[in-house]
Amino acid sequence: MTSSPNLLRGPVKAGPRRLFSTVPLGALALAAVLAVSGCSIPGLPGATGAPSSMEKAGLVQPAAAEEAEEAEEAAAPAAPAWIPVSGDLAKGSVTHTLGAASRNLVIDYWINENPDTLTPTDTPILRLSAHLDGAPNEEAIEVTRFNATALGTVLANDTGNFAVQPPYSYSSGVVVPANPEAHSTEITFTFDLLTETAPGTGVFSRQTILDTLTLGYALPGTASGN
Repeated sequence: MTSSPNLLRGPVKAGPRRLFSTVPLGALALAAVLAVSGCSIPGLPGATGAPSSMEKAGLVQPAAAEEAEEAEEAAAPAAPAWIPVSGDLAKGSVTHTLGAASRNLVIDYWINENPDTLTPTDTPILRLSAHLDGAPNEEAIEVTRFNATALGTVLANDTGNFAVQPPYSYSSGVVVPANPEAHSTEITFTFDLLTETAPGTGVFSRQTILDTLTLGYALPGTASGN
């Protein structure tokens, strides 16, 4: 009697089972791309995306420099607004009348420059003409010295015997020095006069006439912060 092959075999042992991943292929490809690029998304492995210490330093330094510059600008005092000074020559000329013995010494001052454009760095020429005015008499009056100073500097010192009675006058001119960052410059003038005590005596008395003139600046100089 022939036996069945199934009956002759022993118990059948089950072989090892293979486990298959259920992760979609698309997700695996995305993870590979992110790993190569250094990026990451929540839930997937990879780089964190946080900047390194060097990158942090690179980000902090420009911000700190900008803050320091803003603080310096805020701390720097604002330059004061320029305030023009008209001075005695705001119209380009002026006349001063001063007592001299029994008469008056009349002094005309003028500049050829435009007073509306004068600045502290300009050096205008100040011109003057002096003559005596009042009731005429026969006593001789002469200018023996003319002096002009400004900013501690002698601008002119003229000595001699100069007639100032009509029709004569004493004329001169001085260069006003630059006065950077100033709003005006004051010039001092000195006239030494000899006046005859009585006609024909030849005896003279000396009189010193002082005058001041302020030259104002309408605009700031090129070196001014004002």
